[in-house]
Amino acid sequence: MHLNCCRFRWAFTFAVFSLVLFGLTGCAAIGPRSISHGRAAYNAAINRTEDQQLLLAVVKSRYAETVSLLTVSGVVANVRFQATANVQAGIGPPENYEGNLVPFDGGLAYEENPTITYTPVSGERYLRKILAPIPLQILLLYLRTDLHDVSFFTVLVDRINDLRNPDFLDIPPFEPDPKFERFVELSEILYRAGVMEWLADPRENVEFNILITDYAPTYTDLVKEYLYLLELPMPAGKPEEIVLPVYFAFKKRYGDSVAMSTRSTGDLIQILRASVEIPQEHDAAGLAMKYPPVGLAGQGIRIRSQKERPETATVAVRHRGHWFYIDDTDMPTKLYYRLVRALWSMSISDSTDRTAAPVLTVPASR
Repeated sequence: MHLNCCRFRWAFTFAVFSLVLFGLTGCAAIGPRSISHGRAAYNAAINRTEDQQLLLAVVKSRYAETVSLLTVSGVVANVRFQATANVQAGIGPPENYEGNLVPFDGGLAYEENPTITYTPVSGERYLRKILAPIPLQILLLYLRTDLHDVSFFTVLVDRINDLRNPDFLDIPPFEPDPKFERFVELSEILYRAGVMEWLADPRENVEFNILITDYAPTYTDLVKEYLYLLELPMPAGKPEEIVLPVYFAFKKRYGDSVAMSTRSTGDLIQILRASVEIPQEHDAAGLAMKYPPVGLAGQGIRIRSQKERPETATVAVRHRGHWFYIDDTDMPTKLYYRLVRALWSMSISDSTDRTAAPVLTVPASR
């Protein structure tokens, strides 16, 4: 009997030790794995739903419907571990229970319960941010990258000196200004050639400088044409470095300077709204707002629609019995949408009061 009691105590001690060791090992393995898989899953879901929310807001506003927005202000994932153990021990002669008992049986349960917190996007600060002109410093950041996947001048800037780039072609001559198009083309050529650069300026009233150097003799004529479009003189005599201060203004205020004004994020969303392809029956019934032809910024941008769920869509939403989507092969629209999403997210981030009570906190189980 004493021997059996010793065996029981030894089996129980071994079971407890094994359970602790198993639990520690499981925590070490599951913890990092939870972060690596959970973070990617949350990020992908948030990014996808942000895309869908913006697209649905654009489509609904084309139908003159009210739109409300929620932003994810917090994600808290609570992880809980629960260990279980069972020990079976026999009393009496071994032949009475040998082969019929499981000496140790244990397990570790892992459960993750995320809590998503949403904050409403509204109020005066948001309205000011969405309707305010995009700062020229933001334009400078885009211009100084090598990611010229969209023409940032064309999309963001609506006027340079007397060169106009309207959102919509609703006044004569009902076509884009060829001089503005040529200005953008020359800017790209000179930048790619290493002749032109955009540099920050420490002066408070100057947004940035356009620097043109080492242009003679290969690019002299192009530089002369560039300055001519801006109604600026070409330096006389020996070629020299050209520095053009850029101001946020509608009209040129100083001598050899550039006045530049930009669109707002709301303007860009309006252009995107005008690109929504309205189903024929909705158009005939007068359900959607009508727009004049878009200007340079919106040319080639298209949000498609069809009754069947699209097979190749980078983002799609369903509204009024139709699917509205951006085709995965439509690179101009995808890039434009990405830019609008980035600027829209910046407006939300700068205007949302994170300390206010959330409108909705939802516990969700994966």
